[in-house]
Amino acid sequence: MSGTSDHDVESLIEAARNYGTDDPEQEIEALQDLLRAAWNLMTERQQASLLQSDEALTVLEAEGEADEDEDE
Repeated sequence: MSGTSDHDVESLIEAARNYGTDDPEQEIEALQDLLRAAWNLMTERQQASLLQSDEALTVLEAEGEADEDEDE
């Protein structure tokens, strides 16, 4: 991230991890908050690109399979 600061995505993940040291739920909430903030800063094209990425499709596919297992 040129020109923004000394922070990169790994430092944000580490900050969320440190925030949730006593409670893993706090870490999850911090990461969710960061994702929401990032999403709101993205253009529609960037959002679509993320959702179409291999990483996102893998996560979304796994979520769909988990939902199907719960329905059975």
